[in-house]
Amino acid sequence: MISLSELAAKLKGETKVALICHVRPDGDTLGSALALKLALNSLGIGAEVVCDDPVPSRFFFLNECLTVGKELSGEYSAIAAIDCADITRLGKFSEVFAAHKNTYGIDHHVSNNRYAKYSYVVDLASNCENVLKLIDELGVILTEDMANLLVMGIMTDTGNFRHKNVTAETLAAASRLKAVGADINKIYYHMFSAQSKERAKLFGMVMSRIRYFEDGKLAIATVRLKDFSESGARQDETEGFIDFVMGITGVEIGACIMEVTPNKFKISFRSNGADVNAVASAFGGGGHTLASGCQVCGDYEEVVDRVRFAASREIPI
Repeated sequence: MISLSELAAKLKGETKVALICHVRPDGDTLGSALALKLALNSLGIGAEVVCDDPVPSRFFFLNECLTVGKELSGEYSAIAAIDCADITRLGKFSEVFAAHKNTYGIDHHVSNNRYAKYSYVVDLASNCENVLKLIDELGVILTEDMANLLVMGIMTDTGNFRHKNVTAETLAAASRLKAVGADINKIYYHMFSAQSKERAKLFGMVMSRIRYFEDGKLAIATVRLKDFSESGARQDETEGFIDFVMGITGVEIGACIMEVTPNKFKISFRSNGADVNAVASAFGGGGHTLASGCQVCGDYEEVVDRVRFAASREIPI
């Protein structure tokens, strides 16, 4: 792994950089990629942000989120994967990334497998904290736009500063960004409060069917395809469902299983101490000790049984 100073020095030598967000983009991948783009642009370095999946409309309250592209354009001196632990999470851009001779990985997941030529991976609460340090190392002065993007990412990956991954360093970073002009109230409203009537209906449907296992220490919420058609909600409106599950008394591990196509499920795990990175890794996924994810194919009840077995091995006795 390269050091922060080495990373900054190498980036300063680039002419045009493609910054790739992971599929199903969240606030951390978008915030860190877009803030870094602004920083590189300020140094006269060309930079573009792309993602294989559309950016959910809830992010459009920050204008920079409207600039994320769907295609790469022209030649790049370097390609960087942002907030992405595994190359497959780059979607259709994984092939061009693997083929490029000059690649960077800027990430905070403990499960990162160092697939880039130059990897900078530090396990902080959010990747935006890593990018904030990188912007400082680049010698760039923070702007209000950068601050809003970085705070959005920090708030996303800390559940609005509620998760156990929050450290004094996290709060210090947020305080500094607030001083620059980050609008925390506005970001909170759009990221955690505002919702459509359709999402509210879907939320009620899903939470009324939570299943409990292992004496209530494992809770599983499920969103089936038919739930989307019945509620009118979109798949990208399930963000935050897992946080409700983790608020239930006695739950050590929470899982939110979402059917993305028939017999294909995206699973998000959270815990109050158990290693859910190990749970997700059993299915080829990963992430953090207290927050991870994966995809599993199969019959729904079979998937639930497999999740239950994998999770039960990590639940503290």
